[in-house]
Amino acid sequence: MSELVDFERQNFGSENMADVTSEIRGGAGIIFFANPDGGFLTSEMVDMAIEKFDSLRADENVRSIIFTGALDEIFIRHFSVEEIIAMSSALRENNKAGVTPERFALSPLRAFWEKVDNCPKPTIAAINGVCGGGGCELALACDIRLAAKGTYTIGQMEILVGILPGAGGTVRLSRLVGPGKAMEYILRGKTFYPDEALEIGLVNQVVEGDVLEAALVMASEFDDKPPRALAAIKQAVKASWGANTMEGVLEEGDLFADLIATDDQALKIMEDYVSNGHSFKKI
Repeated sequence: MSELVDFERQNFGSENMADVTSEIRGGAGIIFFANPDGGFLTSEMVDMAIEKFDSLRADENVRSIIFTGALDEIFIRHFSVEEIIAMSSALRENNKAGVTPERFALSPLRAFWEKVDNCPKPTIAAINGVCGGGGCELALACDIRLAAKGTYTIGQMEILVGILPGAGGTVRLSRLVGPGKAMEYILRGKTFYPDEALEIGLVNQVVEGDVLEAALVMASEFDDKPPRALAAIKQAVKASWGANTMEGVLEEGDLFADLIATDDQALKIMEDYVSNGHSFKKI
């Protein structure tokens, strides 16, 4: 019998110079994502980000948290498709052995996005460049999204590689732009230039100049506001979205895991996408 793989915790990525760093400026904690190998997010980077995020959240002197990309014109391109293919292989091996893993929605990636969504401190995505798939899902989990002006794209394009969003994209995009529009955008794999994203409500502002500096200016507004009041406002607004958000996230995770574990066409599309140099056309 082949050895079973714990796909929830294994680092499927190849070694590269991917890194996640953090710093504090004034009352704002900043988390930077950098993967010179294409700008993709990896499971190793998620583990690093969780550590940085937990530290900033626990620091009483940090009043807000900003996420941004450390590379020019790249926020997070998307989660590594190579790793998803490896997850697919691990799930298929588990299925053959009759082993049922924990719900995919409870994996570190999903857990991190939930941490961001439920953080009592204001969170800002300073989108400095291409922001797709898991990168867009991180931005959606933040309270506020600022985007640098440009011709890069933002959106949930997973269907273009044969799968669906797997880290809350279906649920959080729906609550931002409405279920009808979200359905169309996700089914088509439609992505948006920053100005287009502003028009549909996907981002709050499009910024001329340095988007991180704009995020820091906004974050400074929270420095002298009572933390408990800010947390209560966030809780109240999110309560208005309904109590079924987490159940929707869990359902999405189950569907994602089932798809990559059983759908050969989805697997082939992902493999073709990787072999063709990670290229697809904007819809």
